[in-house]
Amino acid sequence: MERFLNLNVSRENELQNIVTLAAEACQTRAAFLVFLDEGKLKHQFRYGFVADVIPKDMSFWNIDLQDTQVRIINDLTKSTEFAQHPLVLSAPHLRFYAGVPLITHDKQNIGSLYVLGQEAKILSERRKNMLHLLSQQAVNMIEFESSLKILKEQFAEAKNSENKLRSFFESSKSSHLLIGLNMEVITFNKTFRDISFAIFGREIVAGVNAVDFIYGSYVDDFIRHVKTALNGETVQHERLVKFDGLEPRWAKITYNPTYNGEGRIIGVSFNSTDITERKRNEEKIISQNQALRKIAYLQSHELRKPVASILGLMHLLKLEETGPKSQILQMMEKAVLELDETIHHIVKSTETQTEQDPFPENYTF
Repeated sequence: MERFLNLNVSRENELQNIVTLAAEACQTRAAFLVFLDEGKLKHQFRYGFVADVIPKDMSFWNIDLQDTQVRIINDLTKSTEFAQHPLVLSAPHLRFYAGVPLITHDKQNIGSLYVLGQEAKILSERRKNMLHLLSQQAVNMIEFESSLKILKEQFAEAKNSENKLRSFFESSKSSHLLIGLNMEVITFNKTFRDISFAIFGREIVAGVNAVDFIYGSYVDDFIRHVKTALNGETVQHERLVKFDGLEPRWAKITYNPTYNGEGRIIGVSFNSTDITERKRNEEKIISQNQALRKIAYLQSHELRKPVASILGLMHLLKLEETGPKSQILQMMEKAVLELDETIHHIVKSTETQTEQDPFPENYTF
């Protein structure tokens, strides 16, 4: 298909041959194939020495042809429409016209095929049919050329879209695997290929059984979830994935049914994203929330006790005069020490571990 679309096809020679055949079929000295755009002459093919001497703007291209039937003027000198035409009154003294419009499949008139002769005559039904068939052939060639151009444009656009999608697919840090109805591998991205090679030591290729590239302890789950997705249901879960010799990682795994243009399920899209960093942040937030709850408890219970004691002692000091060794002052000192110890306890409770061990290279499955 790509070789076909890349062909540089030109229909000019074929269209010129149609004009030649039209002149020979009708036995005339001139034949024309004209193409119109919004009623104006856009392009013209001609055949015969008589055609060569006829000026372009006087070549009968604008004769009204309403339907697909061949219009014939046996003798132009007897036509009220053309008897006074300069090419009829003087050289080359035209006498005969036969023409048929070019009608596309969607009923658009794009021009005409016609012949001109220097002798009045009657055109047989057989020659009429030949002229009509040649006009249809000209339309088919033009429509084919137009369709081929559109097809090339659509192909280029589809190729561009495919390249963009493939670039996005390959650059994803998540693992992507497309599985067929029989568990065969249809396609995969670079991340999945690299991970599978690191785990199994061999290259994954399209057509192999996808189960051969799933870690043994997860095969049963994989098969079950793929079958569920093939029944039209999406499966999604998070799990801690463990491989021999590698640090455990958290992964978000989804199995999505894939459909064709008719809405029929043709496979399953398996996607795995490394969420270890997110899980660690969640655990950190949970730890911080626990510390805050502990602080709130200490503030509402432990801290309130020494504060209340100090307030009471201060009230007593206001009521009586005390010396340096007063029992009240000793009690106040004890209460202050309790408060200081409680404050230190609160500060220590708010401390969180900030240093993390360096992460190994990301991998997901």
